[in-house]
Amino acid sequence: MTTLTAFTAALGALSVAGVKRQYGEPPASLSGADLPASWVQLPESTEAPLTFQANGGWPTLKGQLVIAYQATAQGTQAANWAGTLALLDALAAALHTATGIGKAGLSWAVRPGVVTVAETQYWAVIADVVGNG
Repeated sequence: MTTLTAFTAALGALSVAGVKRQYGEPPASLSGADLPASWVQLPESTEAPLTFQANGGWPTLKGQLVIAYQATAQGTQAANWAGTLALLDALAAALHTATGIGKAGLSWAVRPGVVTVAETQYWAVIADVVGNG
C-alpha cells in the first residue's frame, strides 16, 4: 500500500508548467523570485475493511497541492487573474498525465484561492487530490 509519506512526496514532485520552486513542506516564507511556488499540505487517509477477517483495506489518500502565484497586495489584479487562470489549466493538465501517485487513478478538484504565508496573502491555485492504494 502507498504510505502517506510516499503519496505526499509524489504529489509534491508533480511537474506543473510555470512553477519555479517546489517546496517539500509548507514554506515559512516566500520570495518573489521563487513564485509561482508549490507545496503539499499534510495529507489524510481513510480505510474501510475489505473483508470480515481483517482491519482496513484499500486506502483512500487525500492531499492538497497549493501553488502560490503572486502577492495580492500588488495592485496588479488583471495580470494576477490571467496568471492564476493559466496555472489552473497547467495544474489540471499535469494531473491528467500524472503517474506514480498512489496505486490507482487520481481524482481531484482544482480551484483558485488565497493562501497566507508569513502574514502575506497570495493568489493561489489549490488542488484537492484523491488517490487510492
